[in-house]
Amino acid sequence: MADLTFDAVVCGGGNKALVLAMYLSRYAGLSVGVFERRHEIGGGLATEETAAPGFRGNPHANLLLPWYYAPLYRDFPEFWDYGGQIDQYPVGMGSVFLKNNTCLCIYSEKEDPTQEKSAKEIARFSEKDAETWLKFWKLWQTDEMQSAQIDTLFNPPEWQVQPEFLNRQIAVYPKMLEAGFEPDSMLLAASPKRAGQEWFESQELLYTMLRAVVSYVTNPDDVQLGATSYGMAMTMATHGYARGGTHQIAHAMHQILVQSGVKFYTHSEVAKAIIENGQCTGIRLIDGSEVRARKFVVTAGLSAWQLLEMVGRDVMGAKIARRIDNLSTRNIGNLMWYTFALHEAPKYKAASFNPDINRCEWLGLTNEANVEHISIECNSARMGKFPPIEHYNPVVWCHSLADPAYAPDGKHTAQCEMQGPRASDLTEAEWLRVKNEYADDLLKIWQKHAPNMTWDNVIGVDSNSPYDNLRLKNLAPHGNFAGIDRTLWQQGANRPTPELANHRTPVKNLYCTGGFWPIGGNASAEAGYNCYKTIANDLNLPKPWQEPGKEEPMSLVQATRWCTNKMRESFKPRAL
Repeated sequence: MADLTFDAVVCGGGNKALVLAMYLSRYAGLSVGVFERRHEIGGGLATEETAAPGFRGNPHANLLLPWYYAPLYRDFPEFWDYGGQIDQYPVGMGSVFLKNNTCLCIYSEKEDPTQEKSAKEIARFSEKDAETWLKFWKLWQTDEMQSAQIDTLFNPPEWQVQPEFLNRQIAVYPKMLEAGFEPDSMLLAASPKRAGQEWFESQELLYTMLRAVVSYVTNPDDVQLGATSYGMAMTMATHGYARGGTHQIAHAMHQILVQSGVKFYTHSEVAKAIIENGQCTGIRLIDGSEVRARKFVVTAGLSAWQLLEMVGRDVMGAKIARRIDNLSTRNIGNLMWYTFALHEAPKYKAASFNPDINRCEWLGLTNEANVEHISIECNSARMGKFPPIEHYNPVVWCHSLADPAYAPDGKHTAQCEMQGPRASDLTEAEWLRVKNEYADDLLKIWQKHAPNMTWDNVIGVDSNSPYDNLRLKNLAPHGNFAGIDRTLWQQGANRPTPELANHRTPVKNLYCTGGFWPIGGNASAEAGYNCYKTIANDLNLPKPWQEPGKEEPMSLVQATRWCTNKMRESFKPRAL
């Protein structure tokens, strides 16, 4: 590759890099070069024909929420029409309980904006919990609560201690008390499991909530995360997916970026940062060619370990280097994430209790409403092994129920998620054996809940595991889909370390972002957007959030609500 020069050089082509490049090119007016090791851009925004030809599955990001791309809906009005579209099933989250053939449906916000339908289903198990659910949902919908939530998502951690942010948290406190949600010392010290036990008496609702918590890259037994589980509980009603496949989001971003003049270079792996006189002036690729940066370089999508290697331990400093060495990866996020090409969609026996369970997006399969099954699954994964099969707690979904683009006419694509060991916990030979065994075990469990889910119904299967995640180099060497755990010491201002959390490095003009940065473990816009905020503040670049009518946090609250209304008016439920 001939030597190149840009105002901004972006290392990595995943979703965080693409979001950042959108702001750098359109709003800052900079020339931007994006350098990606793989054959295409998008990173976790991936959709592939893997299980069988014509059957599309998302091997990484699947669960998308209305707030994920709120800044893009506000600042890039064409993003939706270019393909940045999400949708919701009639039921957002649910569980089926084999022991008594019952189920619980938490209806989506699109289907049930007041959550009265969800409350009616909860009331079949507990009238008290139904009342609590409606109070919690009413609180969740207020401008005050939404503003406080947006503040924590779309701002660098160092901004969130400023007085205006703290004042908005104070403003929501009386409404929290009114809803019966009191963040006292016990709740703040509690685990999500303990917090849920404080709020709900129904084991069915508690199980469903905690199974969702695991999908949000949080161990339900981790202490001092109790207060955050309120937001995770309400998120169950906002589950969504990408129309046409998650990679459509990357296509929409790419189209905007090409029109803005951004240049892309695939098969271009970064080897080193070029540091001269204490500041980063460019990068060196593995083929030896150099790319110069007039203003700055951003590692966007590289892991913290790759950043350390790119910069050098001596430059990064002993303290930060040691903290990166000790990042935790085995607590949560090592997923068995299979895709199945099917003749028929799963037909659940629990539909006799509520037929809408067949229209559920994120569906937990369990023998009984006992949250200890979830704890055993997570704790087994921490020890580098699978739980006994009676403690399997897979989540399954079938996007072709809602979107015909996922499978040929009359056929279906289904996927699953469950915690497993890290890629590094087993040998290659062990993984090759375990991957086949897991598919058999999963179908045995699935068939008990949906009798048609036999191998005769399966056309093909893609056995995606933490070991397979190593195809994305930033997930190596452990295969954790979030890169690192979202434990208390690796969240917010601590992610991945306190020194790096605000997207700066010890090297002048070298910035960093990606899945290892707040909030981590998703395919949203927040890490790229927050990185731009830091850079814009440091270098006095244009700040779209200060434009008239775009004042935050309300402009992003409004954009989130716009997204929900847009999917409601754009996509009608598909007939079964």
